[in-house]
Amino acid sequence: MSNRTSELLNKLKVETTELLAENLVGIYLHGSYALGSYNEQVSDLDYVIVIKRPLSFTAKQALMTKTITDLWPLSPAKGLEFHVLLLADTQHFKQPLPFDFHFSKMHYSDYMANPNHYIEAMTGTDPDLAAHLTILTKAGKVLVGPPIATVFSPVPVADYWNSLMFDVADAPQTIVEHPMYTILNLCRVLAYHREKLILSKAGGGQWGLTRLPSRYHALIEAALAAYRDNATQDLSQYSEEDLTEFATWLLMEIKRELVN
Repeated sequence: MSNRTSELLNKLKVETTELLAENLVGIYLHGSYALGSYNEQVSDLDYVIVIKRPLSFTAKQALMTKTITDLWPLSPAKGLEFHVLLLADTQHFKQPLPFDFHFSKMHYSDYMANPNHYIEAMTGTDPDLAAHLTILTKAGKVLVGPPIATVFSPVPVADYWNSLMFDVADAPQTIVEHPMYTILNLCRVLAYHREKLILSKAGGGQWGLTRLPSRYHALIEAALAAYRDNATQDLSQYSEEDLTEFATWLLMEIKRELVN
């Protein structure tokens, strides 16, 4: 772990604990960090903050001020992504799971444009939490708080699978705009479908090289190289047709195998 990441995690732990005080249950890391493929050049840092009671508007303001001012300058290339969840919900999972607050790099510009509106509006449910919490319960890391098994109930397998498929349902379209992410994500979805493996994006790509037809190996290798090097040019040699064909084939494989 780099000094930068160590400093980030320490600030996240100390400042969030000070801010939320007795309302804080714990902070738990998931995603690539938990799965051992975290790369500051291409990853984000995923975490869940569990609380006892919903946060006030003022508490959310303070949380975002610390996030943007103290944590964001230390964040990896894709920033930070976190959900604030209530203990009552994490201990009794239901799909889709409610969240009290959420933030990620995708929402950065919306927050900066109108912080108060963002804070007021950002609450609801998120189907992706089924996937996030499956990884967390299988491989997550405790930054501060009680053990994971006492805070999070297991996610039903069907909910995890539906969350995975929701994420790749439009892959034939998204693969053109986000080839690296989509290629590796499709591989890890198929790895779970066939072998019940819970993998990172990099792990999914490595699995694909050993399990998928050789005609796709160069494409997967290019995606893995782009992931390692934070580069998109490694995929520039592949046409829109190449990318769409891979995504369509893989989704058809899942559909065919489910039917059989």
